[in-house]
Amino acid sequence: MLRGTTGLSVAMCGLMLLASLDVSAARFYKSIDENGKVVFSDRPAGASAEQIEIQVFTPDVPAPPVPGAKRADNDINKDAKKADDVESAQKDVKALQATRAENCKKAKARLNKLQTVSRLYSEDDKGVRTYVSDEDRVKQIAEARTSVSDWCK
Repeated sequence: MLRGTTGLSVAMCGLMLLASLDVSAARFYKSIDENGKVVFSDRPAGASAEQIEIQVFTPDVPAPPVPGAKRADNDINKDAKKADDVESAQKDVKALQATRAENCKKAKARLNKLQTVSRLYSEDDKGVRTYVSDEDRVKQIAEARTSVSDWCK
């Protein structure tokens, strides 16, 4: 006999396990055919058939999923994912359009400055000005025009 709370716990777990199992008796028949072989069947095969009972233990397990229902769930999930992908792509396109518009604006401003200012210069860290030669100015204007045509399509 089990003693103490540990033994009682083990006994209760065992009883709960047995209670959770579905126990059913299946009836089968055992007979011997013309060739002398033992035959088991769910129906009596002649007058010499002997009824036997077999205890079948079936644990409580959930039913397998229905394939059609799972497919429908997957289709819904795929449709939702596609909608999310489309929405994300639309956001990306809008962000790209905004970036292009901003870069177009900057390129046009640079081209305007290069074409309108008479003398271009750059300053170093100490504030010393270095003037841009006419050849360099022509190159910079050509580069600015290329930037405008690239960004402002």
